[in-house]
Amino acid sequence: MNHNVKVAAAVAAILSAGVSSAQTNGPSPTAAQNGIPLYISGSSAAKTAILQTLETGVSGGSPVFCAGVNYSVFSSTPDPNFFAVSCIPSSAAGLSDTGSVYTVWYRAEGGSVTGALPIISGANIKQMTLNANVATTSTGYQVTIGGASTGNGLNDTFTNTFPAPVQLGITDVEPGALVKNNYPSAYSTSAYGKATASQLIGLATGNSVILDQVFAVFVNTNESALASVNAGQGKAAGNPSTTTPSNLSLSAQTIATILQGKVTDWGKVPLAGSATGAAVAATGTPITVVNREQGSGSRTATDIFFTGDHCSTDSANLPIASSGSSIWPTEYFSTSDVLTNANTIPGSITYATIDQAGASFPNLTLVAIDNVQPSNLAAATGQYGDWFEAWAITNPATTGDAATLAGNLVSALQNISQLGFGQIDLLANPLQSSVAPALPVTNTAGGTTAKPIYTNPYQRGGNSCQDPESSL
Repeated sequence: MNHNVKVAAAVAAILSAGVSSAQTNGPSPTAAQNGIPLYISGSSAAKTAILQTLETGVSGGSPVFCAGVNYSVFSSTPDPNFFAVSCIPSSAAGLSDTGSVYTVWYRAEGGSVTGALPIISGANIKQMTLNANVATTSTGYQVTIGGASTGNGLNDTFTNTFPAPVQLGITDVEPGALVKNNYPSAYSTSAYGKATASQLIGLATGNSVILDQVFAVFVNTNESALASVNAGQGKAAGNPSTTTPSNLSLSAQTIATILQGKVTDWGKVPLAGSATGAAVAATGTPITVVNREQGSGSRTATDIFFTGDHCSTDSANLPIASSGSSIWPTEYFSTSDVLTNANTIPGSITYATIDQAGASFPNLTLVAIDNVQPSNLAAATGQYGDWFEAWAITNPATTGDAATLAGNLVSALQNISQLGFGQIDLLANPLQSSVAPALPVTNTAGGTTAKPIYTNPYQRGGNSCQDPESSL
């Protein structure tokens, strides 16, 4: 395989076609497909942070991967959950084959389960083929793959893909939390393999937390009966001083009863803190729960926070979807899938990281919990508890440049408050970051004024069932 690929001709062709080369001025699709690889799979919630770090992030003064050099990005359609970033990294990245094309694939389809199960089982799972059915767009290369998460995710039968090992897995919670009600029991064992609870727990050995992610509940308030609580509808989360607060505040206990299907009418849901005991809407306004699938880290984090699932012997759990149910008719296999569907169902409720609030899902309103608005600042100051520690799991078989790349990425994510971009759902974990946590919480490095990334003074110690404890 010749990795020393000349890309000038490809760049010239793109420019002559009048297409922005902002994310296509690196390797061509064929060069990227043949590049020296790192295969990553897992968390759809962490996808944006990981791709941004690969494209532009700098950690400790040295590039993680493509920072400061020309790069190409790839994304899939119609299923939007497969990605890749390709470049010829600078020598400062510490890779052995200077001048060669390297490509990092990232599969968010399936979420956290695909970051853990294949590493235990040794299964190869599908990644996107970059040089077939590909088109150039204003934001990068777009690859058409065959299949959709709801029909092809469980048995991994996507087309225009190829099988590859998971060399680095990303999970929204520690792998040992993906058990019992949150074990991916519906996934094909012939495609993904299987794992015991002890094997999932064992993945923590030699691996570590990378960063903290702030989650929230979203409600589709695009319904006349819900008009009074949609002040925050379609608004971006983040800096409380610049974000329109939501009028929709629910208690954590109320949210738990909704997610469990015990309450199915917004007219029977009390607004948190209402002096008059007002309900969210008039009686007869139905609730639809739009759930992630078992094995999703977002589902697991939500399940643990609101129901305490698997954390004690008497804990509750989120129900499993049923095709005959009007409350939870189906489950979805990525963050983008669950929010896209919730955005079309007035009165629906779902959950995701808070960075997903905004113009992409204009009908969804962030829910305040007990009158606390979701934000990473509220989490870092101990007011908002729905945040969890994401993990990176390196496959023991990962060696050479793939191991170097994986190490660069893990180190950068652990020090994400120092990177040159902001993302409003993230916090640097105090046990991993080189920036010591402090109070009052301040944006001491990286990010932007509107989108700061703080170093969290609190930690769960790698155990999602543990209440946050101060690291000061």
